[in-house]
Amino acid sequence: MMVIETLIYVALVIALFFVCDNSLSRRFYVPVKVVCSASFLVVLWINQMFSEKLWLMFWALLACFIGDIFMAIYNTSLNKQVIALGIIAFMIGHVGLLNYMCRVTDKTNVLVYIVPVCACLLVVGLRKWLHLHMGSLFVPCIIYSYFVSTMAIKAVECGLNGMPLCGIAGVLFLFSDITIMIRSFYHFKNKKNKRVAHYLELGTYYAAILLFIFSL
Repeated sequence: MMVIETLIYVALVIALFFVCDNSLSRRFYVPVKVVCSASFLVVLWINQMFSEKLWLMFWALLACFIGDIFMAIYNTSLNKQVIALGIIAFMIGHVGLLNYMCRVTDKTNVLVYIVPVCACLLVVGLRKWLHLHMGSLFVPCIIYSYFVSTMAIKAVECGLNGMPLCGIAGVLFLFSDITIMIRSFYHFKNKKNKRVAHYLELGTYYAAILLFIFSL
């Protein structure tokens, strides 16, 4: 069953790649993105229907699903109000994933909450070095960076303590968010490079979600 689920899931993501950043985007990107994101909720439900842990992750992934809808709309409209809503939804999702990992482990090292401050400083540096056009979204991006980094570092801690899928998922999620930040706010001179960045963002994101589910 897990193999079949994974194959269908990957096929949907490939379909999403096919409608990325081309003439098909405006018509098909949002509905295909919604189907892809709904699929990880279905996979979670199938695999954890009788598990007490289901609800620990369900609300987190539901927030990610809502965030995906906003980001998909932003991809075709470039409306910064929409991306702001997406940031809020994903931040709730990261808090949910962090809550899940804290609930299934005995303790959390205090560094999990301190080290992410460095990630916030890195965002400040990247804004200057890469000339990222964040505008009014700069402060929300700083706050978001703290939460996604906290989630990722906690995931790495879980990985070092016998939950390797969580560790890999957290790193992939962080990489995906770094990529989407650059793709959204950096001015690409070559459209092909922007499309590659979009593929990396989507590929690492959907892989991270699947690994989090299989880690339950």
